[in-house]
Amino acid sequence: MKKNRMYKLELKIVRDECMQLDLKDEAMKWHLRFGHLHFRGLTELVKKEMVFGLPKMEFEKKFCEECVIGKHARTSFPRSSEYRAKEQLGLIHTDLCGPITPESFSGKKYFVSFIDDFSRKTWVYFLKEKLEVFETFKKFKVMVEKEMSTFVKAVRSDRGGEFTSVEFNKYCEEHGIKRFLTAPYSPQQNGVAERKNRTILDMVRSMLKGKNMPKKFWAEAVQCAVYVQNRCPHAKLGEKTPQEIWSGMKPSVSHLRVFGSLAYGQVPRQQRTKLEDRSKKYIFIGYDEKSKAYKLFDPDNKKVVVSRDVHVEETKQWCWSNSAEEETSSNIVVPSTITTTELSDEESELQKLRMRSLREIYDTTSEVHAVCLLADSEDLSFEKVVQDEKWRTAMDEEFEAIECNKT
Repeated sequence: MKKNRMYKLELKIVRDECMQLDLKDEAMKWHLRFGHLHFRGLTELVKKEMVFGLPKMEFEKKFCEECVIGKHARTSFPRSSEYRAKEQLGLIHTDLCGPITPESFSGKKYFVSFIDDFSRKTWVYFLKEKLEVFETFKKFKVMVEKEMSTFVKAVRSDRGGEFTSVEFNKYCEEHGIKRFLTAPYSPQQNGVAERKNRTILDMVRSMLKGKNMPKKFWAEAVQCAVYVQNRCPHAKLGEKTPQEIWSGMKPSVSHLRVFGSLAYGQVPRQQRTKLEDRSKKYIFIGYDEKSKAYKLFDPDNKKVVVSRDVHVEETKQWCWSNSAEEETSSNIVVPSTITTTELSDEESELQKLRMRSLREIYDTTSEVHAVCLLADSEDLSFEKVVQDEKWRTAMDEEFEAIECNKT
């Protein structure tokens, strides 16, 4: 202690590296929540205050491997000026995408998109066959006209047979809908819908890759991607999102979560006893707009649950194995209300009795399994096996798989 009663302390000034790291991780988290939206778009959302719930921070461009794998594209061609609608439903762009393999859980192979030219809001519908486009368009037309109290005035599409059928043309004539068709072999003239479908699939590939999700979840990923895109900035809309232009209200994004993350959903009191767990592990697969809740996939019971009481662990994911991925290929109907949908007794029984041909078995048999089937049986004790490095490696891998699957 000095004369003036002051103590001499040796201190270190801690640099704010950890804080910077947290900010970068937070930026990447929101990049994933928005379905791998480019960082320029996130910066625009913050600066122009286009949504609620997004923290004010700098979104510097970072390398994202899933984006490179899922979105890598050729350099764009020059775009010519296009007609723009002056009100909602003044012009609807539409395009069919597919067939997509594998089929979705409900057996769908296509999706058709409808884009309102004025607001650029997007809707998607999933189809089993191309012939369903006409009936789907009629359903879409009734829905949006009721919501906006106005009529669809024009439709732009390519010359695919699903859009130029006799019944489709007759329906448009009867309802006074003007048609804009592309020139033969010139799909670029339907650029708005073509680019929208490409953007959707880019997001879907990145979202599935980011959490190692089976490709059978492509339909859920498409629906989630469109939900997010309607809340993202657009070059033609200035400082508003498609959702705000369409509804007149600024949307909130505080509820967005990373697609494919591990989620804990509360088990309803009516479905559990006093001593049973109050929550169950699920996989987050999207949003249910009708009930303002989350869509969850139950990998154990192969059903979809819609719930509001959910905790999502965005840094974790389900440990998918080859067997688990094959099991998820069974038909699952995604509910549109707060219910759970599971396989019927007949379908479950059919799956148990499913016969497999020898060719199918051989195609799905790994090389290691085949070698094991052909190898001569050998009487090996544990003392001999543990001395072999290859056996020790195999045992370590088996233990890791058991811990990962918690079996």
